Amino acid sequence: MNNRSNTSLFAALLLASPAAVLAQSDADPFELEVEAYGGRAVVPPDIIEADIEQNRLEGVIGGAAIARYKIDDTRLFARVGAEVFPVESLFNRYAVGIGASQDIPIAQGGRIRARLGGTYDHVIGEEGRVFNRIRGDAQLIVRHGGGHTSVARVRYGYRNQSEERFSGFDQDELVGEVRHQWRRPGSDTSINVAAYVIDIDAEDDRFSYQGIGLRAIVRAPLGGETLVFARVSYVTRDFEDPFNQQFPIARDDDVWRISGGIERPLFGRVVGFGEVGYIDNASNIPTRDFSGLIGRAGIRVRLD
Repeated sequence: MNNRSNTSLFAALLLASPAAVLAQSDADPFELEVEAYGGRAVVPPDIIEADIEQNRLEGVIGGAAIARYKIDDTRLFARVGAEVFPVESLFNRYAVGIGASQDIPIAQGGRIRARLGGTYDHVIGEEGRVFNRIRGDAQLIVRHGGGHTSVARVRYGYRNQSEERFSGFDQDELVGEVRHQWRRPGSDTSINVAAYVIDIDAEDDRFSYQGIGLRAIVRAPLGGETLVFARVSYVTRDFEDPFNQQFPIARDDDVWRISGGIERPLFGRVVGFGEVGYIDNASNIPTRDFSGLIGRAGIRVRLD
């Protein structure tokens, strides 16, 4: 949904809405989830280099832990995560975050409700702080019955980037999204489709852009407790100012991503997972034009 194109859970944790990060079963108020993984991912976007020959896809090793707590319609969470790129320590990221959300029933016995939430993330690298970010989130959730749920969502965020590497990346973000999910009653089968618009207003207009995106995710059981899933997404981004002196034109990206994966219980509370996909970031800026295989594999442990 923005220019931070990373396939790992670590990036997903930083970018997800409070609703996505805080979702959990009502059976137990406390839940702890820990992951460890390795794979290939897009390097962080706040690495700006002059060399035309850049590899934007690199091997990564990562891990994350999320603690969640639910009190009636209130959800709280805290998270930590790390990603290490063996090829270049400058890409490494270590993050901590906290957040909360509150559901507000509106009508029909809670079938229509609002959800308000906020998050704070602090990310450091090998040379100190990379950025910190606050986000506020408002959603209208309508459960239609028969496993159908529709969501309208607005999110605002502010990213305060470290000025030591380069200036101008501080940015306000505004996201508007509509999505619909169908979950087969009594089954893990689900289909989730979404459309969204995003506006990034950065301190330096070469990092400011407007974007439109589409996303679809399908999950289905494959015998026993094994789940398979597939994702496809497309986003187009139009930037406002020339990229730099070497490439004095405004950046224009079209990004396709498709992947598929599997989750399977291994023993006890340990789940193994794997995902492989392909990303095509077509850009008129050579240093941001890339494509190739992405993916990850690892284990997840959930305690409640």
